[in-house]
Amino acid sequence: MYIVVNTLTFAEPIEAGLLASAGELLPAMRAIEGFSSLQIVQTADTEAVLVIAADSPATLDRIATEVGSPWMVEHVVPRLAGPPDRRLGEVVLTSDAG
Repeated sequence: MYIVVNTLTFAEPIEAGLLASAGELLPAMRAIEGFSSLQIVQTADTEAVLVIAADSPATLDRIATEVGSPWMVEHVVPRLAGPPDRRLGEVVLTSDAG
């Protein structure tokens, strides 16, 4: 499994509902074979972290290109203080509550 972590720093406090509206992307993400999960965490008034999991870097790139980028350009990029910090890597350890 591979994860991409995108840290987004906004120029102003994040508008209520903006991050939750990314839920509209889930059907398109789920339609891409190999997609595993999406988590969005608001870490500060002006910062959010997107964590996307998939079976390969190619799948993550496909999700970014086909699904994420168009939505980000329309809804997020104009509000950012700078470019997203994007990091991609292979999961080397994972655990759940069980």
